[in-house]
Amino acid sequence: MAVTASQLKQVVSARVGGVGATTSHLLGGTNTISDDVDIAFGFTLKCRHASNSVTMRWRNESSGKNNKPTLEHTSGSDAYYGDAAGDIDTNQRIGAAGAATAIVILDAAMQEVAAIAEIVAVYYEAPVANNGKISIVSSNNGLGDIDLKSAGASALLVPRMSISTFTTVFTFATESGSPVGDVLKVIVLANST
Repeated sequence: MAVTASQLKQVVSARVGGVGATTSHLLGGTNTISDDVDIAFGFTLKCRHASNSVTMRWRNESSGKNNKPTLEHTSGSDAYYGDAAGDIDTNQRIGAAGAATAIVILDAAMQEVAAIAEIVAVYYEAPVANNGKISIVSSNNGLGDIDLKSAGASALLVPRMSISTFTTVFTFATESGSPVGDVLKVIVLANST
């Protein structure tokens, strides 16, 4: 898949006024990423059981994985759209726990994502309809340790970092309600060189 243009944009703003203020003041900022990238992919995870947890290996060095990014269950079933209580609905296949059984992530053209040399940006999004908490824990701080709380949350990280054998674990947990039905969307922009 050829990437012809990329952009991730996150905006935070507020108007502040108050007693004694003669005008309202605009606070905020915009983070726009438009770096050249040759890898772009995303995936969505939908929790079907309170113990769902998935691991992403950013560079899987196991035989046959060719240093490409993979997904594997850290808890729950390894079935794909199956009937087991721990299944996760997703637009990707997820392997059983372990690097050797993890499954390479596919891009929008249904081709294996190329091996990543540099992670440019990562965007995590949990919609407002979520009731639980999604914990995102990475083995490298540049990829974040974040809790996306119930009622909607997002985070745009721009590490622009070379890759190693990093992992990121996505765990669904109870917060103001059951996480069953909660959704996490992940978008990655990267380079192969």
